[in-house]
Amino acid sequence: MADNGTFGNILLPTDFSDASRDAAIYALRLARQHKAKLYLLHVMDISSDAAGFYVPHQSYENLDEEMLVAAEKMLYAFALKNIKGYKNYELRVVAGEPYKEIIKAIKSLKIDLCVMGTFGKAAIERFFVGSTTERVMRKALCPVLIIPPVR
Repeated sequence: MADNGTFGNILLPTDFSDASRDAAIYALRLARQHKAKLYLLHVMDISSDAAGFYVPHQSYENLDEEMLVAAEKMLYAFALKNIKGYKNYELRVVAGEPYKEIIKAIKSLKIDLCVMGTFGKAAIERFFVGSTTERVMRKALCPVLIIPPVR
């Protein structure tokens, strides 16, 4: 957080879910209020289970490049729909384990606030599985604003 109590850099990690769209509302509102740079980050999970999310008919040649291009297009579309009228933003797509890449982005971009959606998992699920949001909360070097699902 800047010395004057404002957030200069805000991170909005997105997986394109409803929870991410809900978080985008708050991230955009805060970015406008603080005149902050808003970073939209999508982390490509490149495990074989997730590959079909980006490229429905996988050809194993050029798969990484196809996934990257598809993810960039999805993030651009997400920004057009959810960050309307705000010009001070940047889109980033990286590959890796989501929580680790979010933590790296927080450090490298000097993020002052991270705004994330959550699915409200049951306690037993959190205990056994752990969520990206919870891991980011535990390891982040900045405040993390968690947006619950709109009900």
